[in-house]
Amino acid sequence: MTQAPIKPPQYRGIEDAVERARELAPRIRERVPSAEAQRRLPDETVQELVESGLLLLLVPRSMGGSELNYDAVLDVTAVLGEACSSTGWVYSLWTAHLWMIAQFPEHLQREVFGGGRPLVSSCVNTVGKPTRVEGGYRWTGKGFFSSGSDHSTWLTPAMEAPNDDGTWERRWFLLPRTDYTIVDDWFTMGLKATGSKTVVVNDVFIPDERALRVKEMSVGGAPGASIHHGALYQAGFEFVFSLPVGMPALGPARAFIKAFQERIKARINGDNPVLAREAMHTLPRLAQAAAEIDAAHSVLLQSVRTYCFAPATRFDDLDRAKCRRDTSFAAQLCRRAVNDLFESSGGSSLFESSDMQRLWRDANAAAAHHGLMWDIRGTEFARVLMGLPAADQGPVATYASAASATGAPQDISQVAVTLQASAQTESAIPTQPGTSAQN
Repeated sequence: MTQAPIKPPQYRGIEDAVERARELAPRIRERVPSAEAQRRLPDETVQELVESGLLLLLVPRSMGGSELNYDAVLDVTAVLGEACSSTGWVYSLWTAHLWMIAQFPEHLQREVFGGGRPLVSSCVNTVGKPTRVEGGYRWTGKGFFSSGSDHSTWLTPAMEAPNDDGTWERRWFLLPRTDYTIVDDWFTMGLKATGSKTVVVNDVFIPDERALRVKEMSVGGAPGASIHHGALYQAGFEFVFSLPVGMPALGPARAFIKAFQERIKARINGDNPVLAREAMHTLPRLAQAAAEIDAAHSVLLQSVRTYCFAPATRFDDLDRAKCRRDTSFAAQLCRRAVNDLFESSGGSSLFESSDMQRLWRDANAAAAHHGLMWDIRGTEFARVLMGLPAADQGPVATYASAASATGAPQDISQVAVTLQASAQTESAIPTQPGTSAQN
């Protein structure tokens, strides 16, 4: 059913936006059981988010948005995520995707923002290579983990795509809802209601104007950056698309610590002296977890203020690696805090009726995103710090790249021979500093 256009309010500052999120939070919290059962956000929650204007915090005022920045998104995400982890997750990503829409040519921005329900999902993990045709690309393939896809009216898949000279580079494409189908395959243990499903595209034409080059967005050179002159729209893509992935971990962590605090307080003030004494031993653990969650917020806020209020040209590869490092670190701090407290939560926290087990699942799911894996982001930062390429350019990467480029199957029987030959060749070649194409 076609939704009537809605003119949402605009916000002048962070406080107003956060206050509105707090007003929505109780109703969103009441819908958590329904959201998990549906494995997507309830229609009522989405409608309230649309009508509230909170989804448009990063949208230019000339396009009907509030034109705030990620410090507002950070705090709104935490409030919504404390009520419902999945809502916080989808909200954070939806707002980031609307920042990207503001990087497209103006007429496309007006088409999306003027549609009444500018809900845009994405997928960064895809199969099927787009082919170059006159005036654009044709694509048949799939995209995975597309959060909020059930409600979205547009899709932005990220893919390596060919240039006219035969070289390849990463682009973000824009597809209307009529161009793809959704596979109902989101059956998970955590973040159950994000609806992060697989999308399928069958021989769709994508015109050139609906493709953004990552290279241009990385330096503030996309079409929209010349239209909107606010600092946010000159910021680097790697920053504004890394940070929103780490922000949703705050909500379930804060909710868990409140639930844990209530349980410990009840035991200390209860009639059982043994339980009261035992509960006192968990107080240092509670204090450390609270400090870790506060630190995670501070790390994210510092990154926002450093990287999202300044043009991309001020920063280098080390800054980009540092932002990804800190985003991962903050999410893992939240996960660690929740896990440390869960160890002392007792058997009653295991019941399905317990909020604590749900929040524990959600906190771990939120920090499990590939972009937040500490082994990857920590290594990446340290490599760049040492003057090395951000990603290992060894034989495994060489083989995978070649197989991907040629479309050859990665047959395990061929891997050993390929790796051996690659290792012999590369042992004679000195490593050259460079950057990773991975975002």
